[in-house]
Amino acid sequence: MKEQKDFIGLSRSPVVNQLHSIRESVTKKPPKYNMHGLVHQNVFQWLWKNLLHLGNTHYKYQTYQDLKRNNGLFKMDDTPGTETSVALLGDWASDTPESHNIAALCGERDYSIHLGDSYYVGNEKEIACNFNSSFNAPWPYGKRGSFALLGNHEMYSSGKAYFTQLLPYMTVSEAGEVKGQEASFFCLENKYWRVIGLDTGYHSVKGFLGVGSNKKLKFHDMQVEWLRTVVQPEKDNRGLIFLSHHQPLSAFEDEYVNPAKQLAELVGFNRNVLWFWGHEHRMALYGENTLDNGLKIYGRCMGNGGMPVEIGKSPKANGGRNLVVYDDRERKRIDGKYPVGYNGYAVLKFDGPRLAIEYYDDNENNDLKQERKVLEETWTVADGKLTGSDITDFTTGWPKKLTRMQGGIEKAIVKEADAKPAVV
Repeated sequence: MKEQKDFIGLSRSPVVNQLHSIRESVTKKPPKYNMHGLVHQNVFQWLWKNLLHLGNTHYKYQTYQDLKRNNGLFKMDDTPGTETSVALLGDWASDTPESHNIAALCGERDYSIHLGDSYYVGNEKEIACNFNSSFNAPWPYGKRGSFALLGNHEMYSSGKAYFTQLLPYMTVSEAGEVKGQEASFFCLENKYWRVIGLDTGYHSVKGFLGVGSNKKLKFHDMQVEWLRTVVQPEKDNRGLIFLSHHQPLSAFEDEYVNPAKQLAELVGFNRNVLWFWGHEHRMALYGENTLDNGLKIYGRCMGNGGMPVEIGKSPKANGGRNLVVYDDRERKRIDGKYPVGYNGYAVLKFDGPRLAIEYYDDNENNDLKQERKVLEETWTVADGKLTGSDITDFTTGWPKKLTRMQGGIEKAIVKEADAKPAVV
């Protein structure tokens, strides 16, 4: 198992991450369980495998081949009065004690979705450590299914293990039939809502040896074709929730704007959507941000699943992007000098046209290992338009509170809950 201190100051360079992965294979003790014999492979085998990926050759892209059998649209239950839960965990697959704790706290929901990044490089050993439940890996598989998005870290080893090993783990039970996530994108839908998982990872690394992050990344043409011909969001009036690994907007870091522009062309003008992402290791909620061609995004960063959570950075990038609330609480100091924040996850609860979104932290001081709610918000959809209510802040009265920005959200406010923590 890794420690969060192993990730402090981790570069996003593929070469650096490959070297970390090689070092770990050489220096770290093997785990107590053996994943398909991978643990006992010779160190030089792992060295050679990692060196082969240093040229960052992209593994062959995949799409849904037989659309009559599986077109990437997966059905949620929409029986009146039946609630369906979907857990979102971003930057979780780090195999740290914190990621194991988050998985245990999250428990078994109807569906669970990883927003991408398996550390260090998403090779077959790292995928197995985090997701192979046959050998006690901790990923919290959903009762009805799980999905996984592609991040930049999986591409540091060409994406091969993601496509050939991780995706086969991701299956959905639908009307007695088991279907697989055959591509790095998907749509989970019911009568009122569509949760569309998007691949921003495949083109996220550029140059020989992956010398830099591709800020101009776009969707793969196969994904665009699937969105245009299968999903057809411009012809649909259900509530839209987009998921991706990379951020379309940010008050803290660079933005990856091209995917949002591509979506705006597909969705149409004057449509408002919710968008969850990872990549940034923090929790942050944004008010409305409108693109030039009319798409209105309410962004939620949920990259705090297992990596050290970044705190202490002033949210001044890109004009602040109408940031409303973010988690800047210090959970601990690693080696007494590196402050890190609280890990966490989000749960979407669908009940007809109503959606409740609950945000939880790692509740590390609770011996009962119960969930501790940090924020909650609700949305409704009618004729494709989303309407949000107040966000309830449960950290009011806690020793450490979330950081609120000036102003409101969705023409509402962040309101205070009762003083005592919400443990559910």
